[in-house]
Parts: sequence; structure tokens; C-alpha cells
Amino acid sequence: MVGAVRHLDTAGSGRDSALPNRPRASVRLRDLMMPIAQDAGASRKPLQARSQEKMDRVLAATHDLLIASGPSTITTTAVAARAGVSVGWMYNFFDDRESLLEEVLIQGLVDLDARWDEVGFSLSGADWRTTAAAGIDALIDFLLTGTGIAGFRVLWFSSEFSGRMVQVNRAHDDAVAAYLCNGVSALRADAPDIPLYLMAQTFIGVLDKGFDIAFRADANGDEAALAELRRAALAYLETFLE
Repeated sequence: MVGAVRHLDTAGSGRDSALPNRPRASVRLRDLMMPIAQDAGASRKPLQARSQEKMDRVLAATHDLLIASGPSTITTTAVAARAGVSVGWMYNFFDDRESLLEEVLIQGLVDLDARWDEVGFSLSGADWRTTAAAGIDALIDFLLTGTGIAGFRVLWFSSEFSGRMVQVNRAHDDAVAAYLCNGVSALRADAPDIPLYLMAQTFIGVLDKGFDIAFRADANGDEAALAELRRAALAYLETFLE
């Protein structure tokens, strides 16, 4: 049975006071990675068109090597040779191979955030089911068709996905959760009594685990697992949102 609507205190009291240090929500989803990328990946961004073209070749070469041979074979020397740039040029932008792999992760998440922005991914208002489903569908489409996503997936499921890459992914998850919970305006009267930020984090966790289940056993994404990801995530939100 659908419960009555409970309107939230936008000043941040009540439920959210239990987690006062949650990240500030970004104005746009496509901006979420900007502060995160300052501490990981490429040490600086190309400023000239020629340097950007080389950077694109470097990232494409990294994806190709990830797919062909796996993360353990990624070195700055191997990537430079495949991309047709000098190792010296590589070190102008990447401190080590880990920062190169981090950049693959970052660029994948930037692609995902832009897709979310385009479909209006949100938990806001009475139409939240439509916008939440649009976000989940955009995630699934990203996993299946995203630019360079095959290399991203190889990296995600490898032993190389550790350290700073894990931190980058967690920071991204936290930023998405903050964005989503700041858009919530009303709850069911019978919603579980937990902080909104924890609710949003758990929702993101369901998506992450669904991604893991769908692609770990099937490189092309198990259709039944992806459908269950969608159903489970929306069913969880139904317990909170009117």
C-alpha cells in the first residue's frame, strides 16, 4: 500500500543530520568528476589541439592493449609505442602506469555522467520513477555501448583495479549519491527511518553490484542480470519515495 507523503526539511535537519559530512552535490551530473580528477589520472590536461590529439591516441592505445593483453601488460613504454608518441611526452602527463589506468577509469565515468545528465537522472518530484529508470537504462546502455567501455570493463574486473582507482570510484559513487539525495523532496510516511544519503548510497551500491553480476560471468552482459539490476534498484527506491 502506498503511504502518505512526508515532505523533507531542505535545511538539512532530521534524517540527514546523522551524516553531516556528506559531499556537496554538484549542480550538474556531468561536473561530478571535475574535483575528483584533480587528484588522480593525468597530472594535467592538454591545452593545445595537437596535444589533445596525442592524448586521444594514448587513451585509445591503452584501451586496445587492455582488451588484447590485459592490465598487467600496460606500461608507459608499450602504450607510447602503440600510440606513436614518445615516452618523454607521456611523462609530461602521466606520472606512472597507475595514473594512466586511472585516466581510463576517469574518462569512462565522465562518459557515464554525461549520459546521466542527458536523460535527466534524478530522484526528484512525483515523476521520480521515470527519471530514475532513465538513469538505470543509461547506465546499462553505457555498459553495453560506451566509448572504450570494453577496456574499462577489463580494468574493472582485474586485480589492477585497486588503490587509487578504488578511491576514485568510491568518490564518484559518493558524489552521485549526494546529487541524488539532494534532489529528493518527499518520502513515503512509512519509509525506513535512515538518512537519505545512506538510502542514495545503497541505491548506487545496488547498481554497482548489478554491474558486477551481469558482466563478471558474461563479457557482453547477461540480459537477465541486467533486467534484475533494473527491477531491484527501482523496487528499493519504492520503499522510500512516493
